Amino acid sequence: MDADSDAARTRIEFRAIDEPTVAAQMRPQTPPIDASNPSQFATGTGAYEYLIAPGDVLRVTVWEHPELTNPSGTDEELSGRVVTADGRVYFPYAGHVQAAGRTVEQVRSQIERGLSSVIRAPKVDVSVLQYRGQRVYVSGQVRSPGVQPVTDLPPDLADVLGRAGGVTDDADLSAVLVTRGQERARVDLEAMYYRGDLRANLRLRHGDVVNVPERRAARVYVAGEVLRPQRLLMPRGVLTLADALADAGGPNPESANPSQIYVIRDEQRGRPVVYHLDARSPDALILADRFHLQSRDVVYVDTAPVVRWGRLLSNIVPSATLLRESLNDSTRGLPR
Repeated sequence: MDADSDAARTRIEFRAIDEPTVAAQMRPQTPPIDASNPSQFATGTGAYEYLIAPGDVLRVTVWEHPELTNPSGTDEELSGRVVTADGRVYFPYAGHVQAAGRTVEQVRSQIERGLSSVIRAPKVDVSVLQYRGQRVYVSGQVRSPGVQPVTDLPPDLADVLGRAGGVTDDADLSAVLVTRGQERARVDLEAMYYRGDLRANLRLRHGDVVNVPERRAARVYVAGEVLRPQRLLMPRGVLTLADALADAGGPNPESANPSQIYVIRDEQRGRPVVYHLDARSPDALILADRFHLQSRDVVYVDTAPVVRWGRLLSNIVPSATLLRESLNDSTRGLPR
């Protein structure tokens, strides 16, 4: 049973690079977020309202009552009211108002109710003067790594990276790592930027850590009967099979078998999938130009049968000649 199970796990699946295969890869196959606990990570497609946090600085304006808005006549930037560690903010006649975990509209309504005992139909406006209570941390291949405050703008992943100056030329957008407490999510932002999949735009929270890795590990390997076997760095966006073959100089016209071009991919958690292209077909170039490679793919061009036979002979003939000469030497001088 164990042997059968091992064989099943290591079974290789072969697929042709044809029109259905190319069309299927253009459709999102898996969510662009690979999370340890998917329920903890949501995308930024829903409505968003900022919730006040301890440390935020609020501006409270009571219209037609400057003695309450700014009783000391100080600079407006200095007249803000800091939300204390217990989540409250003090305002005259309204007392200690619970602010943390509420929207500015909810705080405004509570202050208005508190002032209604001393002011007839008070008109109050509340806004956040400084966002200091919530933050996310951005590191790795961004132009300005550091702390980014969570503001009234939706803290979506793409927005936060933009506020960090954007990513560098060495950034690997296909494997952005978001850490939330003990949970982690690997986000393929290329799915959004190049394929329009908005599910990749993760909604961030206070305390999240975002790391953008380098592209150094994102490579494709081209081997076999090509003019220049090599490792290729994955570009930003898309690398097609045609691009990889062209960068490697193309199949060797003297030794390659154009009917046997393979892409080897670890697609199913340790179970390799081998894609096959017959470059002799009329539409092969179009298919190769539409087949997208992934990081760690291996492109292999097989040897032409006549060349393989020639190489076999080139190994056998010298060995046979050497063996014949050895036999001749060992039998020389023996009676016939």
